[in-house]
Amino acid sequence: MTVNMLWFLLFNAFSVYFASQTLQMSHYIKNTAHNTVSSFSLVYDALYSIIIVFGLHYLHKTPGKKLSILQKCFYTFFCHCGAIIFALCGEVSFLEHFSLTKGFWERLPWEGKIIIGCVAIILANLVLIQGCKSRYKKNCGRQWFPWIFLSVLWFVLWFLLYNEKIKAYIHVHHALFAGFFSCWFEDFSFKLDIVLNAILIGIVIEGIDFYGIGELTLFMMDQYSAVDISGLLTTWVVVFVGLLGSICCTKNRVIKTNELNVQIIEKLPKTYT
Repeated sequence: MTVNMLWFLLFNAFSVYFASQTLQMSHYIKNTAHNTVSSFSLVYDALYSIIIVFGLHYLHKTPGKKLSILQKCFYTFFCHCGAIIFALCGEVSFLEHFSLTKGFWERLPWEGKIIIGCVAIILANLVLIQGCKSRYKKNCGRQWFPWIFLSVLWFVLWFLLYNEKIKAYIHVHHALFAGFFSCWFEDFSFKLDIVLNAILIGIVIEGIDFYGIGELTLFMMDQYSAVDISGLLTTWVVVFVGLLGSICCTKNRVIKTNELNVQIIEKLPKTYT
């Protein structure tokens, strides 16, 4: 981890957010295409964006990567492009009402089906290529870890809903979708990974800017549903088992150091008789 890289990631995220916010408040974006802009949302959506994006960066191990000046310019350019272009795509008539919920394909007009279908095919092939590449390089564990980590996180939340018998439906918001797939493209030794990671991170920032922290709500539910403590306790037990497992699986590394004893001999000046 380098301090310079952390500063770059911080100011890049702020810049993308402000670019997205400027576009949001312009006449190019309809008022119905985003939440109402207020002083609260202006400030705290920026904070939420930074927190979420830095969490993703640490899953990618981005702060530990070394990028040249050209690579940083490359990354920030496509990060801005991802936010701006995706926001403008929401103004296209056959895409403006698109959402990843149950029955979304039937609701799409034929133009939307062509665009979304092509994007899905391209993304699926890129994921496959990246998977084959990681297998060839024998780093599948590192490649899959962020996806497994996020999957476990959402599984615990689903398990809580299941035990509480709370009715919910899945809505994959675009910031959540982009954040999940950004974890797959983290090998910055390849330009394609830099481009795709930057575009997807830009979409994450744009999503939180336009719709706030609600972009992270995968499970849509009735907020007034009754809550039973037994479901909470059951989920806690499962999580506590996972906690014990993570503690017991810790490997104690013993670092052996060879001590070098250096004897300092004072050199006395010669005496002449």
